[in-house]
Amino acid sequence: MKEIEHRINYNLKPFNTLRISSIADDVYFPKTIDEMTLLLANLDNPVIVGNGSNILFSSNGVKRPVIVTKYLNKVEVNPPFIEAMAGVSTPRLSNMAFELRLSGFEFLVGLPATLGGAVTMNAGANAQAVSDYFVSAKVYDTKDDGVLEIPACDMEFGYRTSLIKKNPGRYVVLSAKFELLPSDSYIGIKQTMDEALEKRKNSQPGLKEPNLGCAFKNPVDKEDNKLSAGKLLDEAGLKGYLSGGAMVYFNHANFIINFNEATSLDYINVMREMQRLVFDKFNIMLEPEVVYIGSDKKELELWNILLKG
Repeated sequence: MKEIEHRINYNLKPFNTLRISSIADDVYFPKTIDEMTLLLANLDNPVIVGNGSNILFSSNGVKRPVIVTKYLNKVEVNPPFIEAMAGVSTPRLSNMAFELRLSGFEFLVGLPATLGGAVTMNAGANAQAVSDYFVSAKVYDTKDDGVLEIPACDMEFGYRTSLIKKNPGRYVVLSAKFELLPSDSYIGIKQTMDEALEKRKNSQPGLKEPNLGCAFKNPVDKEDNKLSAGKLLDEAGLKGYLSGGAMVYFNHANFIINFNEATSLDYINVMREMQRLVFDKFNIMLEPEVVYIGSDKKELELWNILLKG
C-alpha cells in the first residue's frame, strides 16, 4: 500500500470539530474508492473519519489505524438524483442541490459533517433526515470482504441510527445515492436553508466554539414520546457546568464546548455529570450520541459507565 498517502504519529486535531489534540499511530488518506477498499481489506479495525463532528478522540492518542475520507469527494448528478462519495461535506451537498433547484438537502447546510458519517448516524435537523430521500448506499463489508449496494429498505434507519451504526466495524459507507424533489423556485429552498442556518446560529455553538454536536440523543418517555435532551439538561441546571477545559454551552445544554484546552477526560467527566443529574431529577437515562475512540484504561472505564447508564 505504498502508493496510498500515509502519515505516522499524526495529530488528529484538524479532523475533529472539538479540536482536541490526539496523536494517531497511523493515518491513511485514500484518494479513490479502490484505495479505500484496499485499506479496508488489509487494516485491522480501522477508524473512519470524515470531519470528526461526533468523534471524541482520546487525548492520550489512538492506536487503531485511522482512515481520513477527505479526498473521497466526487459527486455525480443526474437530477433529481445525486450520488456522492463518503468524504463529501454536507454543506457542499446542500448548496449543490440548491443550485440544481432540488429540495430535500436544506437541513444539511448547517451540519459540519461528511456524507459517510451523516448516513451512518442518519443525521437530521428541522424535521428532516438523511433517510428521507435516501435511495441506496455502496458499502464495504469487512466481514465478507466485498462491496455491497444496500437499498433504503434494508438500511434499518431510525432516530440517529442505521444498519451501519448498529453493526460497528462491519460496514463502511463508500458512497450514497439520493432522489430529491424538483422545485419550481430557488426562493423556497434558499429560505429553508437560511432558516436552518439561523436556527443553528441562535441555539448552537459554531465551530469557533469547538464542539462535537449534541452530546446525548433525545430520549423517549414511557409513552414513546420524544423528549428534548437539551431541555432536560437545562432544567437540571447544567448550562455553564465546567470540568477542566470542557463546559456545557450556555445557549444549549446538550452541547459541550472546548472552553480552554479541554482533554477527552474533561469531556467525559462533563458527560457523566450531565447524565447523572438528569437521571437524579427525572429518572431518565440519557444515551451518548458522541462516539469515543481511544484505549486509555481510565477513559474506557468511564465511557463504559456512560454507555451502560
